[in-house]
Formats: sequence, C-alpha cells, structure tokens
Amino acid sequence: MICFLRSLRVSCITSCRLQAFIIFLFLLTSTTLLGDVYRIRKGDRLLIAVIGQPEYTYSVHVRDDGRISYFGGDLEVVGKTSEEINAVIREFLLSEKLVNNPVIMVSVASQEDGVYVGGAVTTPGRYVISPETDIGIYRAIQLAGGTKENADLQKIQLIRYNAITQSSDASKQIQSSSLMPKKPITQVETYDLSTNQSYRDIRVNANDFVFVMPLSVIEVQGEVKVPGKLYIRDKISIANALARAGGPTEKGDLTALVKDAKDGTLTELSVSEQFWKPTDKNGTEISLSDGDTLFVPNAFKVEPIYVNGYVRIPGAHSVRGPLTLQKAIAVAGGFENVANRKKVHIHRKDGTTTEHLFKPGRDTTLLHPGDILEVHKRFQVNWGLIINISSATVVIASAIITLTSN
Repeated sequence: MICFLRSLRVSCITSCRLQAFIIFLFLLTSTTLLGDVYRIRKGDRLLIAVIGQPEYTYSVHVRDDGRISYFGGDLEVVGKTSEEINAVIREFLLSEKLVNNPVIMVSVASQEDGVYVGGAVTTPGRYVISPETDIGIYRAIQLAGGTKENADLQKIQLIRYNAITQSSDASKQIQSSSLMPKKPITQVETYDLSTNQSYRDIRVNANDFVFVMPLSVIEVQGEVKVPGKLYIRDKISIANALARAGGPTEKGDLTALVKDAKDGTLTELSVSEQFWKPTDKNGTEISLSDGDTLFVPNAFKVEPIYVNGYVRIPGAHSVRGPLTLQKAIAVAGGFENVANRKKVHIHRKDGTTTEHLFKPGRDTTLLHPGDILEVHKRFQVNWGLIINISSATVVIASAIITLTSN
C-alpha cells in the first residue's frame, strides 16, 4: 500500500507544481523570452506580471546602471535571463513580505507583435498577430491549443500591455528617483469564460498577457466508489472530498483515513463517524489542499508491519491500515532496556530507508503494511574493556621506561 501511496504522492507533487512548470514552458517556448538565449541589456523594457496580484504587475526600463526600480527595490538585472530575474523578483517580494508564494512572469518587450498565453493551456507561448489588428480572447486561447482539464475557466486573467506602459510613462519622474508608486495604475481584467456563460467579445491586443489560472488538484484513492483526481479551488473538506469521490465503498474504513500531504507527510485521521465535522477533537481544521491525497483503507484487509531489533516482541505484526511509530512499538511490546529510544531506521516497502529521530507523544510519522521499523541498541561504554586497555597500556609504558633506563 505504501508503494501505491508513494506513487500517488509523486503524481500529487507534480500537480502541485503544475502552475510554476507551465509558466516555465510559457517562457521557454517564446523566442523573445528564451532565458537561455537572450540576456537582459541596458535600455530593455521588462514586463513583470505577478499572477493574481495586479497591484504588483508593472513594466519597467532597465537603467544605464543595469538595474530596475521595482516597489522600492533596486534590483540588478543586466546579464540575467528571464528565469533568473523571476527568482530575483520572487526573493524580493518574499523578503519584503509583500506577496506570499508569488507566481511571476517576466518577459522582454518584443519588437514583434504578439499575444502571450500561459497557464493551464495546452501549448503556452507567444503567438504573433498583425500589429494593426487584435483578436478575441477565445481565439488567443485556441492559438495555445485550448485549455487543459485543470483550467479554472472562471478566472481567466487578461493583463493589458498598453495599460502597464502607460502607467510607467505616467510615473517617469518617480522612477527617475529610483522609487515606484505604491499603487501603480495597471489594468488586469478577470473574466468568467465557463460554459454556462454567454459569449463575450473580449479583444486582446499585441503584447497583452492571457493567463488561464490552474485549479488545485487533489486525489481520493482506496475504498471509494470513484477514485481519482479532483479539481478544486483553494481547499476542500474531507466530507466534500469523499462525497465528490462517490462516497466510501462497503469495505471502506472511515476510522483510519490517511492524508498524504504534498510535502510527503503521512497522517492518520482518526475521525470515525464524525468525519463530516470541519475540525478534529483538537479543533484543527481537517481539509485537503493542492497536492494532497486522501486514502480510504480496506476495513477487512489485515497486513503485516515489521518491528525488528531491540523490542520485546520483534517480528511481523498484523494490523489493519497504518500505525504511528509509537503504536507500532507498543504492538511490539515496547523498547528493551538497551534500546536506542531516540533514533530509529524506517525501511519503506518501496525500498527507501530513512533515519528518524523518534519523538514520543508528538511523532505523527506512519508505518504502512510492508514497512519495517528497526530499533538499534544504544551506545554503551564497555568499562571492562577500557580498564583492560588502560592496564595493558600502563604495563607497556613501564616496560618501555625500564628498557630505556637500562
């Protein structure tokens, strides 16, 4: 089961990073945005778009000293690629605590006219159009191959290039003194293009950005009627996740749900028949967010967990579902007196081994059927051996002194 969960987590992590990866492809597929081909020069104009944060979307000129002024920051950009500038701006926004987890697109204003389409579309990139014309937003998305299955059609963002450049032109005097306006005049429009909405003729001009926001992805696996991926906004309760997955099967064990978080943490949710409540017994909210997996174990399937080493009852122990390390040690009769109670090794069913610092009463790490917990003997000083070595050393030293004196 753990091998299956690990493979699910790889899938979740991939989905969790989908937004950043799509933006990378967006930058990579544009000839004017090729970070590994073009490096920023003095006099270039950079278009900086922070997705979901229109107040931080801006257009700036690279000064003669190779820097740009961006919200009070004086950032070195000459010689860097677009991707490297992404990292610089992200670090700046985080260090100044201006934006949490920003998603950034940086591009160089092209001499060619085109629209930029990114996010949850099939082929992100820049698409050339005639400078004398514009196209509809639906057409722009179709140029990029249409939306992907995780596209949030209710949040299609259109970032107007002309509005950004006009904002910059209107604040030249402020920019010349290395300052930026606290609230730049930008035009970031959000549209609902879901199928239940009527057609809207939304025009996209040259050098505008069209960004299709991706939905968050979770998975519900195990003993549910419709296992698989679910697309959500922000987060979802355990009850809603189970309901959207068709509910548990007759074999599902709701007393031992397993949450496989996107950061790799495995947590058993002992919520029993009260799984529908928004919080657990400690008042902690029970929900799933992007990249998480909810696993419903089989209530009737018993499999072994192995606890080896310095425990009172080493060997295989049949359990139903995962156990915390503390429960696994208890099932194995507890530690022996000479056991190392602070450090153990966990050998997972998928072949990986980790050294783990055990924290009694606070450790939420889980063992799954097929895993092996190995408890070692703690280091002990062999005083008898030390005394014998010391005695032998004294005898040898005495002999050497006697021989030397003669």
